Amino acid sequence: MVAIATAAAVGFGSPAARAEFEIPQVNAEAGSIEAEYRGATHDGILLAEPDEEANLEQSHELEFQLAPTDSWMFRITPGLTQPQGGDLTYNYLNAETQFVLLRRPPEGLGIAFMLGYTHPFNEAQGEPDEYEYGPIIEYATGSWLLTLNPLLTGERGPDAVPGAGFEYAAQLQYQFARHWAIAAQAFGEIESLSNSGPFENQVHRAGPTLYLLLGEEEFDEFTEQKEGSQLESSWKIGLGALFALTPATTDLSLKAMVALEY
Repeated sequence: MVAIATAAAVGFGSPAARAEFEIPQVNAEAGSIEAEYRGATHDGILLAEPDEEANLEQSHELEFQLAPTDSWMFRITPGLTQPQGGDLTYNYLNAETQFVLLRRPPEGLGIAFMLGYTHPFNEAQGEPDEYEYGPIIEYATGSWLLTLNPLLTGERGPDAVPGAGFEYAAQLQYQFARHWAIAAQAFGEIESLSNSGPFENQVHRAGPTLYLLLGEEEFDEFTEQKEGSQLESSWKIGLGALFALTPATTDLSLKAMVALEY
């Protein structure tokens, strides 16, 4: 199946006080198209220092994805954010591309490589652009699917912070019924690898997500499509919560996603 990502946008780092939390999948299906909405609200928001960006109260993204071949896909994601004490505005555009290096079979390992670039707009104008790159690793066995997505990050622009940062996303998913799956997720960010600071000053969060699977995805989660068969539409709906693991992280983020692939 084409990557159907689960994400919550939470405001730490740049650009546009944004960090996207995404669980992509390795495999691509030639000719498939996907549209996905992701949204989150945040409780226990930390007060930003006078010289820092305001953290987010809510965030919304609408992603469009196309897979021209079985080994390549790209996606465009406009994002709206509402910083603490501010208004909800369109603040950034993210573009990503992904290459399948090892297609994941029904049982076993799959590997892809992704690159992303984010450009800020409106109130975020003047913030540096941000880029990221790294592997997507999946391992499937039975009804279990493990996904790891470590990324190196950087900034570009007059006010860019030199050096590389690091972000990670991880998910362990279990499909326990035809229409249902549950997952444990973890996300983290180190703004600068050369000056990471103590663990409690870093951003790390984890929590559960429940998925409702409708259509092809509900029974074909870990199987490849038969050669020559036609793609069918599928829906994936997720509700979840992320809890802070460090004092530097927003206490709680409630998130929702709806994805349609056809």
